[in-house]
Amino acid sequence: MLLNKKLIVFTLVTYLVSWACWLPIINALPADVFKSSANVLLLFLLGAYAPSLVGITLTYFYERGQGLKALFKRAFSVRVGAAPFLAAIVTGPILYTVATIFYVAFGGDVGAVNYGLLPWIPVVFVVPVVFGPLAEEFGWRGFALPQLDHKNKVVAASLIVGLIWALWHAPLFWAATGTAISGFPVAASSIALFFGMVIGASFLHTWLFNRANGSVFIAIMLHLSMNACGTITNMLFPEMSLEQKFDLYEYFVLAIWLLVVAVGLLKLKSRNNVLKSAAI
Repeated sequence: MLLNKKLIVFTLVTYLVSWACWLPIINALPADVFKSSANVLLLFLLGAYAPSLVGITLTYFYERGQGLKALFKRAFSVRVGAAPFLAAIVTGPILYTVATIFYVAFGGDVGAVNYGLLPWIPVVFVVPVVFGPLAEEFGWRGFALPQLDHKNKVVAASLIVGLIWALWHAPLFWAATGTAISGFPVAASSIALFFGMVIGASFLHTWLFNRANGSVFIAIMLHLSMNACGTITNMLFPEMSLEQKFDLYEYFVLAIWLLVVAVGLLKLKSRNNVLKSAAI
């Protein structure tokens, strides 16, 4: 499976647009991006939305109106089946719950719990959809993943999209916000951890994308589930220091890969059973 021309064009244009927007404002971005000036906020959001904007534009360029109609149908049709939808929604809460359990079990301290947040969790869960999920998924799973043989070569397709997805964030490593490791010292270990998280998430997205027959809506829901739960965790444990949050993030990445391995083993077992049945 080779990288095709469409994927290369998408990657280069997306990087060009996003990085051209972000690089001039790296030092001007505060931890709370909404406290930045209007110009800085506009450039940040334009860079953040580049994957989806480029994905939509290239879909029209290569496939015209029919392709664009099909893309929007895959993004906004909610008829995807109960199982994929439920899996997308609960993945984030499960991963962060497992990560927190590991963190506490190995001596971590979450501090006082912000119980006042609990009634607002549904709202906090939904609001982030306008950021990462809608800003990116028309690109990563709407355009990029279909350029690869994602049904027959899940590992290769997931790795390629995961690497493109992770590297796209690179300028924001040096910003105060924008990625899970923004605000932390930029080091090889933290960058490797971030790449590990995104690539692991790419596997989960590919599996659910295939399970839901190429639904971009499912990709948006899974992206939302993981992003929102990260936000909720930070708000739920307001006394945690940056160092403690980073330690918790390490367990989150571990939880992702435990899930990736578990799903991979189940799929391998299922395929072996099918092959045995066929041999009989």
